Parts: sequence; C-alpha cells; structure tokens
Amino acid sequence: MRPRLERYQEFLEQEYRSGFTKFDEYDISGITDDLAKKMSSGHFTRIVFSGMGCSAIVSDVIKVFFNSIKSDLEVHVFNDYDFEYLIPRSVIEDDRTLVILSSYSGHSNEPVRAFHTLSPMHDRVLLLTSGGRLGELGEEHGVSIARWTLSKPDREYPLFHVGQYFSILVDMFLKLGLLEEDHGPEVRALARTLETDFTPALRELAADAAVRSEDSNIIMLGSPKWHESLLKLAKMHFNEIAMVPATRNYFHEFCHSEVATLSDPVRRHSILVFSDPEEDDYTRAKRENLVALLTAPIPQNANVTVTQIELDQPTFMRQYFTALEFVQYLTLDLGKARETASRNLISEAAGNPWYHGTTIDAENAG
Repeated sequence: MRPRLERYQEFLEQEYRSGFTKFDEYDISGITDDLAKKMSSGHFTRIVFSGMGCSAIVSDVIKVFFNSIKSDLEVHVFNDYDFEYLIPRSVIEDDRTLVILSSYSGHSNEPVRAFHTLSPMHDRVLLLTSGGRLGELGEEHGVSIARWTLSKPDREYPLFHVGQYFSILVDMFLKLGLLEEDHGPEVRALARTLETDFTPALRELAADAAVRSEDSNIIMLGSPKWHESLLKLAKMHFNEIAMVPATRNYFHEFCHSEVATLSDPVRRHSILVFSDPEEDDYTRAKRENLVALLTAPIPQNANVTVTQIELDQPTFMRQYFTALEFVQYLTLDLGKARETASRNLISEAAGNPWYHGTTIDAENAG
C-alpha cells in the first residue's frame, strides 16, 4: 500500500469535499418490507446505534445532527456489546426502538456479538455494513441490511469517509422515513461552502497548532455538543493517522479536575479549545479565564500551549465539517513532522484482520 500520510493528503486535497456529493453510494434493497413499513409509518420513536471505531463515530454525528434540527426521534449510541451497562434495558426492549448495528467491514467482533444477543428482537434490527461476517449473518437469519457501496473506499482507514457516510445516512434516512425534511441539499452544498468556511486563516492556525503540538500530549476541550461527535473523531485522526496521544473532555469537567495536571508539567501539552456562539455567557467567561491562566507568562506554563477554534459558521453541518477539516490538516502536519510507521496495532488489538496491512496487500496482489 502507499504510505498512509500520502493517501491522507491526497484524500484531503482531492476527495474530502467531493465526498459530500456522493450520497447515493448505498443499497437498501436488503431491508425487509415489514421493517421498511414500520420506519416509514413513524412506528419508531428512537434509534439505538451500536458500533466500534469509525462505524460508531458516524452514529454520534447523526445523533448530534438530530438534536440540532430538533427531531422528535430520540437517538442513543453505545460502543460495545454489553449494552446493559450503557443503555437502559427499557430502551432496548421497547418495541418502538429501532436498533442499528453498524460495522463498515462487517468483521468487527463486537457488533457480531450484539447481533446474537439481540436475537429476540431481530425484526427491528437494521445492519449497516459493507458485508463481511455481519452481512452473512443478516442474510442467514433474514435480518434487514443496508449496505455501504462506496466507490473509492480507503480500506485501512474508513475514518477518511465520515463526510460521505453522513451524506449517505441523511439521504437514506429520508428515503426510509426516519427524517421528515430533506437536508440533502445542505449536505451536498458543503463541497462548495467549505471553500469559504475553511479560510486561509484556519489553515494557518492548523499549521501553527501542529508546530506547537509536536512532541506534546493533545488535550481537546468542548461542550457536550462537540465532545461525543467532533472531539471523538478528532482523537481518532490524531491517534490513527498522526499517531500521537490525544485525549478529550467536557470543558466544565476539565476545569473541575484534570486542569490540575497542568500546574507545572514536565512534558509538553497542547490544549485545543473548541467553542461556538451557542455557549452561554458563563461558559465564555470561564473559557477566557482558563485561557488566561494557561497562557500567562510564567515558568509553569513553559510546556503548555493553547489553541482556540471558534466554530462560528451558521449551521451545525458547516460548523462540524469546517472544524473537521481543521483537525485533518493539523493531523497531516503533525504526522509529517514525525512519520511514525504503523504496527497494525488497531487490527491486531481489535482482533479484526480485515484492516491489517498484510491482509490488504495480499488481496491487492491476488
């Protein structure tokens, strides 16, 4: 395979924005008539997504999007198969809950285990996958399947395609009756609006933040709106592509606990603070206070740097995907600064050889 950073740069410069226009690369012919009728008739009052890694991230973005448009459809996400400790049993067992098991590869073990655990309710389970073991199980048991059919997927790093996944789900959910209004035009317009939303100043800020984040622990802070969606995906980009340590926390919680670790750190720390116009006056004042504390010209701040990213675009979609472009360029610059070679730790630790470099190389050679 070509080096990941080379592929990543090509993706950013040529494919990230165009992905929003490829909204039709999916297939819902595998959804049963019964489940399709329940979805279109408004039978379901909530959706529970389950997935791992990037497959879970798309669910988190959809959850925040549904909140942003004030949808009556309640959305939950859990990243495991032991859902009893993550989602109330009453939610899972409610006949008006649609369960979506999401695995792009179809080979992640956790969604497969969840599939078997949820067998009594397979009539209201939807599998979201490109195939793999999960797809085989769906066909074997007659469970509904919606398939990703991306024309140019990066096999090793599905996180490249979150923008396209989002565009697809917005279109798919409209067709299935889970969305009442067509938001597709706004999603597809992102290919154009990002040209002005992601300003030269933001690109320069990303480059500057990358320089100041070299050999640092990255700590991302944001409100609940951004913590589960944007910051979670940003952490994956930093971890998987730049291969640098990164953590995330709710802004207010950080100020009540973890901030103590920055008293006089020996190791460098790079703080990324994401904020938007919806924050109340208390939060803005508290953030300004924190930034002042951590940027004061005192010896204890020698190993602390702070970057503020203002999400001031007019809609949630434009805020989210402008911020993601910022994160991706910061990731690219950080990755180039260190050029760490992958050990395929994700595929080996997760027990999913589908993503392993040797598997991909062997399939490409064959």
